[in-house]
Amino acid sequence: MALRLFVPPRFHVGEREEHRKATWLELFYDLVYVATIVQLGNFLSDNVSLQGALEYSALFIPIWWSWVGTTFYADRFDSDDVIHRVLVFIQMYTVGTMAIFVLNGFGEGSAGFALSYTANRVILIIMYIRAWQHVPEARALISRYAIGFSAAAGLWFISAFIPSPARFILWVAAMFIDFFVPFSPKSRLLQRLLPPSPHHLPERFALLTIILFGESFLKIISGLAGEQIGLVNLIVNFPSLIIAGALWWLYFDNVAESFVRWGSWNVQVWLYTHLPFQAS
Repeated sequence: MALRLFVPPRFHVGEREEHRKATWLELFYDLVYVATIVQLGNFLSDNVSLQGALEYSALFIPIWWSWVGTTFYADRFDSDDVIHRVLVFIQMYTVGTMAIFVLNGFGEGSAGFALSYTANRVILIIMYIRAWQHVPEARALISRYAIGFSAAAGLWFISAFIPSPARFILWVAAMFIDFFVPFSPKSRLLQRLLPPSPHHLPERFALLTIILFGESFLKIISGLAGEQIGLVNLIVNFPSLIIAGALWWLYFDNVAESFVRWGSWNVQVWLYTHLPFQAS
């Protein structure tokens, strides 16, 4: 265990790397998103309207993006020492606090949600700074990430202390920066030089998709629990199960095991279309 107290991050070799599985820490990290997405689903259940759906989507985006950020870091950089584990645990705490505030994410809980997301991104930036120190070949890409993500996190932090609707305008601006940083031409050029794993990344997105399918079943079952089951309930809810099963079939036959080759527009489409798919 003494060797694991401090083990500098190292860069995974992308497409040259043999197939690797998600780590136990990554799977443990996913569990906090189970609870967070349950809370987000409860928010939508309590606000079944066009406004509720729009607010749900707006809250889902930063939650999803926080998962994506940590997933891409773990995909590129191998780190499993005590420092990294503590940072991941702190990050899990920030996701948990987002879950606490999400039920009133556009009301009294919006400031707490903004601060929680800020803390989540700060931890990710610290992870990248560690990698910058120990992985020289990745410094150009890490510098772009650290600067861009810091600017976005700064806007989220400021938003917690100003009233709405200006608060939510800053959220939109911050998310635009967050999305633009890895999507910019210069970043995409550097990403081709430092590609993520073509096997590990699809597996991680597939695992999150499985979690979201599970949440769909949970909402259906919890909605029926304690109710007097009749023909109408079965008719209304049975198609939901069929839809979930059909989507699972389509996804895991055509998308989940895709071999991701970084550097083409196809992988960008593959990545960002997960957002509306998983949100829905």
